[in-house]
Amino acid sequence: MDSFSPLYYLQNPIWVFDADNKKILWANDKSLDLWEMTSIEELLDRDFSQEISAAAVATLLEYQQTFKSHQPIKTWWRFTPKQITKNMLCLFSGIPLTDGRTAMLIEVIADESSLRRDLTFSDCSNLALLFSGDGLFISANDAFSSNYGNHLIDLSEFIGDITLSQQWLEDAKKNNHFKCNRLCWTGQRHHWFDIEAKWLSDHSQLLLQLVNITKDKEKLNKEKYNAEHDFLTGLMNRRGISTALKASHHHLSHYSLLFLNLDGFKLINDSYGHAAGDKLLRAVAIRLLNLVKDKGLVARFRGDEFIIQIEKRNYITITHFTDQIIKTLSRPFHIKDIGELSISCSIGTANYPEDANNVDTLVTQADIAMHRAKQRGRNCYYPFLQEMADDLYRKVTLRHHLSQALENHDFELYYQPIIDLTNQQLKGFEALIRWNDESLGQVSPAEFIPLAEETGQIVPLGLWVLHKACHQLAIWTQRYSQPFIISINVSRAQLQPNLAHTIKQIIRQYNVNPSQLALEITESTMLQDYCETKPCLDALAAMGIELYLDDFGTGYSSLSQLHELPISTVKLNQSFVQGEHTSSKVIIEATKAICDKLNLKIVAEGVETQTQLDYINQCGFDYCQGYFFSRPMPVNELEKKYFQAPVMRKLVQLL
Repeated sequence: MDSFSPLYYLQNPIWVFDADNKKILWANDKSLDLWEMTSIEELLDRDFSQEISAAAVATLLEYQQTFKSHQPIKTWWRFTPKQITKNMLCLFSGIPLTDGRTAMLIEVIADESSLRRDLTFSDCSNLALLFSGDGLFISANDAFSSNYGNHLIDLSEFIGDITLSQQWLEDAKKNNHFKCNRLCWTGQRHHWFDIEAKWLSDHSQLLLQLVNITKDKEKLNKEKYNAEHDFLTGLMNRRGISTALKASHHHLSHYSLLFLNLDGFKLINDSYGHAAGDKLLRAVAIRLLNLVKDKGLVARFRGDEFIIQIEKRNYITITHFTDQIIKTLSRPFHIKDIGELSISCSIGTANYPEDANNVDTLVTQADIAMHRAKQRGRNCYYPFLQEMADDLYRKVTLRHHLSQALENHDFELYYQPIIDLTNQQLKGFEALIRWNDESLGQVSPAEFIPLAEETGQIVPLGLWVLHKACHQLAIWTQRYSQPFIISINVSRAQLQPNLAHTIKQIIRQYNVNPSQLALEITESTMLQDYCETKPCLDALAAMGIELYLDDFGTGYSSLSQLHELPISTVKLNQSFVQGEHTSSKVIIEATKAICDKLNLKIVAEGVETQTQLDYINQCGFDYCQGYFFSRPMPVNELEKKYFQAPVMRKLVQLL
């Protein structure tokens, strides 16, 4: 064996194995300890045919097929010389013999003591099972037998399915090999294996080469569980219930999806801390689970929101079931170290498949319905109705278009005259924003202003109005030399400490007299966060800007606070001016009396008839506005009607 002599000097155990004759043809001295031999001659004389399993032989034959493509094989191999088990990481390579056959060059790279971090891999790889063409168990290699024993009878027992075992044999015969992973029975317990099946056509046998992936599977299952469950409550989370419902939709009967939100939970968190809030959420989860039991699914969606899925056959009516939930959660919760806490909930419902046939849409619909329950007073349930989705779609569409309109300044200011009843002349105009969208058409301020306030877009929108109105005021003042006032509506979100400074800069920019500018603010806006808004209002008044209290009578004015506010004028809401009941007249007269006592001017809004105007005059109102005089108009129309002569005409001439 002189042809192998250069290999002799390698420091790792290395030998050449004749797989056909089950003999070692050559080995270096380093191999003796591994094989528990005292001499090379003793090792070369050893007959391995009596101790090597059929599964191991089949595996080695498969290795030889790989060598034909000049590819080495790195794997763990189990040796048992003199009944001593050794795990070695080996490199198998093909090496040509003088007679034209191919032998195996086997080099030991490392053993279990020098490569402990790979030991777990060595215990679960290089496993082999051999089955007959009929699926009967023939043999297992030493690695498999040492770990799992020799208890198998046939392939169907191993994979746990007679039909599948026949399919495996047919697929292997047809395609020569295939790969898969499966939970299998080893004869003692189940394990997950990564399986490579090869059909040995020469012997009509099926060779399975296995890697135990149980630990990886368990880790993945644990990770999957954690990913789909809420750590705090143990309930499924948003992803978990969505996955569960999507996976089982084709099996499910009609069901209801409930979206539940706790009322006032933030107050508990703020008052007692998040630890108390967490305890309450866990207690809520337990009650919901006890109520639903095996009738459906319960999940924590996010924060203090929960989702319940329940098949319709498991409840009498949805009203009855939601009443049960509301009553269950209305009972006091005893929280350790806190005492008893009470809470209520609002619930929205949607139905599968009547409302939607996919989970995500159902969740959205039930969420929309839950918010309607909040609006209806809380501690109740509300079913999803299609018009809710239409309203939401309209709202989302408006929000998007509103953002674009802000960027492009696609708004216009209309102006409605305010008439001075003492001299029948124009006092000025109220600036009113209008929006005509290319695709949506004319959008009412009653629709887009609340949306702008909700989204915070009201601040840049309000700033645009201030610039536009002051610019127009500057043009009219210069052109017509008349000292009338333009009033502008201001939102609560705009009443920030820097508002006075911002308006001062705008006034300077357009060279406008502050006394010609009025800001209209609703009473609810003025009195909300009164201590915060008053400094801002005082600063505006100190600049000489008039402040109007808008929509008077519709809010919750405190007369003591009203007296302290730096307002000059009160605008009585049109609902009283247009009201035909005696109570409306009482409110009109009472408002006038209050304003007289507080030395405030008063404007009647919404005057539409001569009768209304006569009554307002009779009550001694200072100003009025309404359709009886003029609708809000764009600048060009307004100028044609009111600015045809250099001097302002009297009201009697204009009507």
